[in-house]
Amino acid sequence: MTDRATDPTDLAAWLRDLPKVELHVHLEGSLTPAVVARLAERHGADHSRIWPAGIPEAFSFVDFPDFGRQFLFGLTLIRNGEDLADVVEALARELAAQSVRYAEVTSTAFSHLWRGMPEADYGAALDEGRRRAAALGVQLAWVIDIPRDLETPESTVTLDYLSGPDAPVDVVALGLGGYEIGHPARPYRELFARARALGLGSVPHAGETDGPASVRAALDDLGADRIGHGVRSIEDDDLLVALAERGTCLEVCLTSNRLLGVVDDLARHPLPGLRAAGVTVTLNTDDPGYFATDLTTELLAASEHFGLTPEEHIALQHSALVASFLPPERKAVHAAELDAYPLTGSGGAAASRSSQR
Repeated sequence: MTDRATDPTDLAAWLRDLPKVELHVHLEGSLTPAVVARLAERHGADHSRIWPAGIPEAFSFVDFPDFGRQFLFGLTLIRNGEDLADVVEALARELAAQSVRYAEVTSTAFSHLWRGMPEADYGAALDEGRRRAAALGVQLAWVIDIPRDLETPESTVTLDYLSGPDAPVDVVALGLGGYEIGHPARPYRELFARARALGLGSVPHAGETDGPASVRAALDDLGADRIGHGVRSIEDDDLLVALAERGTCLEVCLTSNRLLGVVDDLARHPLPGLRAAGVTVTLNTDDPGYFATDLTTELLAASEHFGLTPEEHIALQHSALVASFLPPERKAVHAAELDAYPLTGSGGAAASRSSQR
């Protein structure tokens, strides 16, 4: 019997078919070159200023500003509800191919509304995309985030929208995205209090482009249920203890951290140190279209660089389920599927986790 943990080909297939949950993926960052090309053709958009040689087969960038230019061009191509629903469907197809059963997808409503998309069209497009995803076997829920480098703390655009009649179905949390440095979390605390009153969770980005103080602010000022990224928590031992004691989940994105310069080499990524400190972590893709990654690739990287075993991957998926905003009965269904998934071998020789207990 082949041990999938020692055979990279078998491990990749095992990870692809593993029933998965993703908690940190940006809808607007999911645009693949094919989707960008399709939308550019639909709207007759001139992309030569961004890609003089034509839209590439895979995106690449030299620094964060270069990434930002490409990302913002892609955003300008999402011009109406039809575009947005198609983007959701394209992401859902990618998730389905990776055996992702459930995803909490972040979308930045402000970026669409301030460019003129009607509120009703934005919400209806997400609802339509969610219906298409369900037909593909993928359940979606929404995290609507405030882009801190665009929407000031005094603005109420996002919260007013979420409080109104045109918000999409199954919004589960409020996020805080954008560039951390110069845009601290504390001034947004009243907006997050409003979100709490609406029954929404708190999932701000912190500890990606800024240090441990940003994570502490997300915890103390915004009442974070989870932290987007949070990897720079490794720089503060007391913070690690607090995260572990509270059970606050960090949504770790390996490829994103390498490409955006949070770490210069995956071999030096703080993931092992975070786990050793008892911090709950999950693995995610962040902006998979721009980073040419998917959830299988992220999980495989964790095995290749840090030796994660199939048992540990199943445990991480259970952690993602616990950290999600799924209702308990849905968590139980997904947990049962995970427990029945074969650990090693193939076909009739496969042994499930539940049968080994």
